Amino acid sequence: MKALFFLIPFFFINACKTQTGTVISSENTSMGQVENRATGCPEEGTCNVVIHKNKHLVVKEDGTGAMYPEMVAGENTVVVYTFSKEGPAGTADGNYSETIHFEIPAGVENLSKEDAMLAEVNLLYGKQCFCRGEAGFYPIRNGKLLVEKSSQGIVFDLKFKVEKTSQVISHITETVKL
Repeated sequence: MKALFFLIPFFFINACKTQTGTVISSENTSMGQVENRATGCPEEGTCNVVIHKNKHLVVKEDGTGAMYPEMVAGENTVVVYTFSKEGPAGTADGNYSETIHFEIPAGVENLSKEDAMLAEVNLLYGKQCFCRGEAGFYPIRNGKLLVEKSSQGIVFDLKFKVEKTSQVISHITETVKL
């Protein structure tokens, strides 16, 4: 019995170990690293696209009124495009990233949304940086989204403008194989 009490702290320490390596959701998720600079990814950063099948994108608000996306189980496909730029060496908060989230309804092969209709696909822009008053998520209501879905993959073209903050990414053209 004394040996059990002696081993309990070791179990707790081992349980607190952080997970290392790449974590991929068990749901049908595919990720592509975008290397082609003609797609609209700025030279100073990297871009990637993650496709989440069988998900639904919910836009929520926290207690301060700030928006954030949450993916829950569903029948749709959620696309997350990320632009990342490393900060200067030696800085703790110098990294910068922008994310675009949107949802493709199940059974839809071609999709075309413009301006206010972008709310139907929960098009959301996120800015993550140490930039007071600008970081956070914003709904996109000014732009045009075209999506073509086939058995080979998803092609999307998005041109947009965020009204409430500055942005690096404003036009994305991507082809993601499934």
